[in-house]
Amino acid sequence: MISSTPAAFADYSEVTIEPVAGSGVSGCEDAGGCYTPMEATVDVGGKVIFSNTDSKPHTFTSGTISAATLDVFNSNLIKAGGSWTLDKELEEGEYPYFCMIHPWMDGMLIVQEAEDVVEDVVEDVVEDVVEDVVEDVVEDVVEDSEGGGCLIATAAFGSELAPQVQQLRELRDNTILSTESGTAFMAGFNQFYYSFSPVIADLERESPIFKEVVKITLTPMLSSLSLLNYVDIDSEQEMLGYGISLIILNAGMYVGIPLLGILKIYQIRKD
Repeated sequence: MISSTPAAFADYSEVTIEPVAGSGVSGCEDAGGCYTPMEATVDVGGKVIFSNTDSKPHTFTSGTISAATLDVFNSNLIKAGGSWTLDKELEEGEYPYFCMIHPWMDGMLIVQEAEDVVEDVVEDVVEDVVEDVVEDVVEDVVEDSEGGGCLIATAAFGSELAPQVQQLRELRDNTILSTESGTAFMAGFNQFYYSFSPVIADLERESPIFKEVVKITLTPMLSSLSLLNYVDIDSEQEMLGYGISLIILNAGMYVGIPLLGILKIYQIRKD
C-alpha cells in the first residue's frame, strides 16, 4: 500500500518500486498499471530499490521497449523474491523504465532536486487512495487474464503452461538473460518480435488451420533451442558462440533447405 503522507512533508530520499501481483501476465497495463507506484519520485542522490514481490522474474530496465537505454540502468534478471538497488546517481529528470521479459510493464522514475518536493497535499492524498483501490482491482483482473510473453507460441500450443512455451520461457530467463550479451540481444529482439507477434497470435486464434501451420513451423526451432539445455554457458564468449551457431542453424533450416528444394525442383523441370 502507498503511504498517504502529505507531499509537503514527504520523504523522497528513498523509494521502493514493486511489480503489481500477477504482472507477468498481460492485463495490468489496461487496469491501472503494472508497478507500485507507477510514478516513483526520488531526490537526486536518493536510493532506488526494485523489489520483485511477484511470483515471476522481472528486469528493471531504463527506456521503453522501442528505445531501451541499458547504459542508464539495467538490473538484469531479478528472480521472484529478489531485489535490486540502483548503483548510480541519476541527474534530475524523468526516466521511463520497463521489464524486458514482460514489455507491457512500464513505469516512470522522477528524479528531482530536494527543494522541488512541495506538491498539493489534497491531490497527493487522492492519488494515493486511487492507486490503492486500483492495485486491488488489478490483482483480481490479472488472476483471470490469459497470455504471456511468448505470444505466438502461447497461441499455437493453446496455453502459456504448455511444455513448449515453458521451454522457451525457461531458456530465456535462465540462459539468455544470465549474460549481458544475452540481455542486450533480448532488448533488440523484443523490439522486433512485439512489432508483429500480436497480429500473428490473433490470426492463430481465428484460424485453426493457420494455428497448426505455425505449430509445425515452430517445431524445428524448438528442437534446435533445446540443445542449449545440454551445454554450460559460463561466459559472454560462449553465449555469443552458441547464439550465432543457433542463428545459422535455424537460417539453414528455414531458408537454406527450402531454397535447395526449390533449386532441385527447378533443375528437374529444366532437365
